[in-house]
Amino acid sequence: MDKSSHTKLIAALCLIGTLIVGHTAKADDNIDPIIGSEEMQDLSPPTAASHAPPLDESQIFSLYGHWDTDWVNNLSGGIRRGNALDSVAVGGFTLKGDRLGLPNSVFNFSLMATRVGDANAQLIGADTNPSNIEGNRNRLVLNTAFWQQNWLNSSHIAINTRLGVFDLNAEFDSTDSAAQLLNSSFGLDPTITDNFAASTFPKNGTGLVTSIGSATNPDTAPFAVKVGLIQGDVEQQTRPFSQGVLNIAEGQWRPSEDTAIKFGGWQKRGNGQPDLRGGYLSAETPLSSRQHRHISGFVRASFASGMDAQATGANRYLGVGLNWQAPFAHRPDDYLTLGAATLHLNHSGDNERLLEAAYIMQITPRIFLQPDVQYIQHSNQPDTWVAIVRLHLE
Repeated sequence: MDKSSHTKLIAALCLIGTLIVGHTAKADDNIDPIIGSEEMQDLSPPTAASHAPPLDESQIFSLYGHWDTDWVNNLSGGIRRGNALDSVAVGGFTLKGDRLGLPNSVFNFSLMATRVGDANAQLIGADTNPSNIEGNRNRLVLNTAFWQQNWLNSSHIAINTRLGVFDLNAEFDSTDSAAQLLNSSFGLDPTITDNFAASTFPKNGTGLVTSIGSATNPDTAPFAVKVGLIQGDVEQQTRPFSQGVLNIAEGQWRPSEDTAIKFGGWQKRGNGQPDLRGGYLSAETPLSSRQHRHISGFVRASFASGMDAQATGANRYLGVGLNWQAPFAHRPDDYLTLGAATLHLNHSGDNERLLEAAYIMQITPRIFLQPDVQYIQHSNQPDTWVAIVRLHLE
């Protein structure tokens, strides 16, 4: 990238970063289940995921933004020792449709700028990326642009749809506890992201999702089903369905408020590539709770099939972990998360294994610091120790 292009990217990062201060407009509306509440916004520590924060019951409009920077250091093993810097900034707005004559609807729009340090390709050489904000090039892209509509909302059933550009992981295959880890395998499943250019970071695609739940909010309902028709490969964001189609469905069971069991299946077709299919299962549940100190556990498993013997990518994955809120009593807003995963690679028959420990420290209500250590064992490179420090601003 030439000097002029680099300068423009930095300017875009700075412009989006100004949204961190935030802005809200007020209304007297009752709480909308597809929008959320102020309480919902404080349940989890921050992530770099491109998920729009919910409006509370008093808001009709909100600007939001976050800026994440990772300092990635290969301490030993891998390709070679060294360090690199990755950054991503997201800025956008969320708007209730009531003022537009569309009650029970939400509109969202956001842009994303990325700065790439290329640590994995140049220093580490792992199949999964130790930093989940490392893109493939410096650029400014459309991040989200969707309309979400609640069509039916009763005490027994809710039906809503989301149409537009969004992150697949915002609707499917998400595990809240695992999302606090930085390795990309704990986000959208690697049996999906390893095998085709799915609609997720660093470039989201177009899709339609229908959610049906047994309560006012399908995302937190005791029983819920989601069905999606998503752009297959996101090589470009224009002409989305000329690049294949991803069909995906997910069922969710919440036997208690803090326990979630999800299972899903998918098929990706078209774009001149072999048809792929797969499935996944995830579960997370509290293990211990005392005052404001909580420990939860999670497990994730998946498979993919349909690729030929020479295809790169993963065909099996298993991940487990623990998430501990307030490991120190005097710091109730900190989180310690531990994770372990193994990934079976289709083309070589080898496994990649990793261990990760991450600690999220709240410095101020809008500033978080996250030191992270990963041990990665993979067949084509010496075993690798990676240290990452993430700065999160919102």
